[in-house]
Amino acid sequence: MFIVFGNGAKKFVEAEGKFICPKCNFIKRYLVKTSKDYFRLFFIPLISIGEKSQPFVECQHCKTICNISILNNNNYYLDDTPVNK
Repeated sequence: MFIVFGNGAKKFVEAEGKFICPKCNFIKRYLVKTSKDYFRLFFIPLISIGEKSQPFVECQHCKTICNISILNNNNYYLDDTPVNK
């Protein structure tokens, strides 16, 4: 009988919107994500064994990962209207 266990990260989506991606140079959809390590049994996350990571921004078109500060003055609603701060 095999028992498969280990640990691995699980990603959580914290927010979404649109921004001008530095790689694509167009307004693209992004997700703000965090991750947390979990103990896994048969590839199922059971027990959290760490703290959440710092949030990061992932472009949904090119999958580029950026720091959250990229959204300063570069944040748009999903209908492409700018978020005024």
